[in-house]
Amino acid sequence: MSNTFTLFKIMMKQYFSWADKDDKQKTGILFFIIAMIPVTLFWFWFVNGIVSGIHPILAEANLQHLIIAFALLITGLTIILTSIPTIVTSFYFANDLESYLTLPVKAYQILIGKTLAPLITVYGATAVIMVPTLLMYGLTDGAGSVYIIFSLFTFVLFPIIPFILASILVMFLMRFANIAKNKDRTKVFAGIFSFAMVIGINVVIRLNQNPENMSSDFAQWIQKQDDLLWGTSKFLPNVYIATKAIESTYWWQNALFFILLFVVTGLFIALFMWIGQRLYFQGVQGISSGNKGKTFTSLSNKLYVRPVYWSYTLKELRTIYRTPSFFINCIVQNLFAPFFILIIMFFENNLGSITEMVDQFNEKYILLAMFGISLFVMGSNPTATSSISREGYNWFTNKYLPIDPKTIIYSKALAAWIIDWVSIAVLFILFTFLLKVPFLVIALWVVLTALASWFSVFMGIYVDLNNPRLNWSDEQQVFKSRFAPLLTLLIQAFSFGFLILATWNLPFISGLWLTTLTLLLGTGIALYIAHKIAMKTTQKRFHYLG
Repeated sequence: MSNTFTLFKIMMKQYFSWADKDDKQKTGILFFIIAMIPVTLFWFWFVNGIVSGIHPILAEANLQHLIIAFALLITGLTIILTSIPTIVTSFYFANDLESYLTLPVKAYQILIGKTLAPLITVYGATAVIMVPTLLMYGLTDGAGSVYIIFSLFTFVLFPIIPFILASILVMFLMRFANIAKNKDRTKVFAGIFSFAMVIGINVVIRLNQNPENMSSDFAQWIQKQDDLLWGTSKFLPNVYIATKAIESTYWWQNALFFILLFVVTGLFIALFMWIGQRLYFQGVQGISSGNKGKTFTSLSNKLYVRPVYWSYTLKELRTIYRTPSFFINCIVQNLFAPFFILIIMFFENNLGSITEMVDQFNEKYILLAMFGISLFVMGSNPTATSSISREGYNWFTNKYLPIDPKTIIYSKALAAWIIDWVSIAVLFILFTFLLKVPFLVIALWVVLTALASWFSVFMGIYVDLNNPRLNWSDEQQVFKSRFAPLLTLLIQAFSFGFLILATWNLPFISGLWLTTLTLLLGTGIALYIAHKIAMKTTQKRFHYLG
């Protein structure tokens, strides 16, 4: 047993270690916490509006506890959907996995150790939904100390079963679905699954709900359901029990349901260990044998003569596409904002009025607004700010390749610039086909965005060169607790914010062409400075990294 706890301790230290964090990173974490305070306050205010709007309607039928039930159901489904990519990476594709397989421990011990760190991160997602909902419900309903105590206990136990269900699903797929032959595709599909589900749910909600009457309609619909709470338990077996553990008439009922929740959770943990003992090693062995059955052809038929910078760029793009954590953070996450804007605009009833307003608006201000939106999308893309960190322990190979360091940096910049245009293409569809912006404005916006994208890329690489994270064992650690994208976004906001505000307000900068020339001049100067400092930093830092 002591060896088991030692194994768990080592895994946790490797995942959450602060040993590799310098003062800059620790300061960045503190800055991020401070910056999240107003966002958290806004989220609590938003949830309070929903709870306070639904509670009186449900209270008339004594069904107010269904607010907690649906919050738990949404939390459980969110955990299942968002945990799958993390589970796949942690269980099967982590770089430190092979070192644990040789130890004299059983499969379920390694599995539990690999589960602890992702499960802790799951509590963060759980807190986003459950904490404000439970708090605002308690304040609205006038709950007492019993409610607070059992809410805390339930918060600790509830996320375990949804996470176990997602883990068992992954283990069955990795063991029996014969996906080891398509290892790269497996990673990509795991990465895009959550994004597709979230977008799909958003579309369904907007097709079936009027946003202005959503709270009222939702509450009235629930009133008509007699066995709705039992129905939710068909999706997640602990929703009903957890709801009763939090919201019951008498304290002893809360205690009994909490004991039942504790027992059911323990049974699921035992089931998880039993299934893991029988399936986990076979799934890991299937990954290592993923080349079985493939046909090998002559290597000479696959060789092409390409410029060095383009070959390295293709290598970067393939790495991002085939690694789920890189794919999610560099591509999927970058598509989130433009896709949601697109969906909201498409399903809103006032799209026609917005289009009419665009027709009546001065082209100067239309161009400035489009340029500002593009800057935000490009500045929040972590592709450039992880260009060096994505190499990990393999960075040392770049020191020995017969390639000029500047060529490597230019190739990484080109790869990040190409990925930027994936999200900009969605904005192009929004501006051109939905908002019907004039063609001339669109053409000028494309030119300005191309230059500004290069500025964002070079600044991101400069930030990553100064403070890379190379000693990671899991691809997700490249992005967790790193504030390089936020720093790049702030630099970009400071650099272009003054330019946009000045161009917007100065009376002598009028007309579309003069506005474009002003933006081109400012963007060109900013790009020149960003390129110079990125190349200078490359000369100083390239051979000292790692």
